Amino acid sequence: MAPSRRVMTGLGQLLGQVAQNGPAAALRFFNLQSLVGAPIADVFLALTDLLCPDGGTIDEAIARNAMLETVGELGAAGDLPFDGATPDVLDAVFTGALARSIETKLFNEIGGRSIRLPTDVAAVEIIQRTLHDFIQGTVRDRFAAAGGTLASVPYAGVEA
Repeated sequence: MAPSRRVMTGLGQLLGQVAQNGPAAALRFFNLQSLVGAPIADVFLALTDLLCPDGGTIDEAIARNAMLETVGELGAAGDLPFDGATPDVLDAVFTGALARSIETKLFNEIGGRSIRLPTDVAAVEIIQRTLHDFIQGTVRDRFAAAGGTLASVPYAGVEA
């Protein structure tokens, strides 16, 4: 299984476990029970280290970067405890990390010169924002079309 797919599957499994069995059981499943009651950003940082440790292939770095950007966004939102996160927050974490992974893979291809960009920095930034919005929207739409919540996906069916 490709690194990004493996990481998103692990994230989906954790969030599906939360929805079906509660936060404490989900953390126990990943041997992270010491993080019960911890801020959501701390839980996802530990999960990042577990699912995609530092130092690997470019694909592994892309998956790690997607998770770390999600953790950064969670940290900026405050100290919400993991066990207090609503299903909507957890679903947003999943779709956000998935979209970031896709986006980073695409930008990696652009950086590898598979796609030519304008030389104007402002134009490149507009393209980047447009792609980000498009990818984020598409991931959310597909997620909604598939049932809309991780709680509705059986644990065995969680595969990115």
